[in-house]
Amino acid sequence: MKEYVYVEFLFLDADIDKGLALLESLGDDFIMIKNSVEWDYEDPSDVDLYRRCQGRINSMTASVLKLQHPFLAEKMRISYISDELKDKYRR
Repeated sequence: MKEYVYVEFLFLDADIDKGLALLESLGDDFIMIKNSVEWDYEDPSDVDLYRRCQGRINSMTASVLKLQHPFLAEKMRISYISDELKDKYRR
């Protein structure tokens, strides 16, 4: 298992303060790479704002969050590509 994996957290604008506070509490286990604002709407009068926080997270910490912290777990997406799969397409 990799020590660090790439992860994204997608927070509603109303949840961003709580989300960022929880991510900061992880200390060196989470390294923020990018923090961007996004929006989604069908009708311009009904806009949903989101905050996408991308970074590297310790793989053990990610596992613990998935099991013990439902607020972050439902907002977390982990991207992991195994070395075997990478090697297959490098040839």
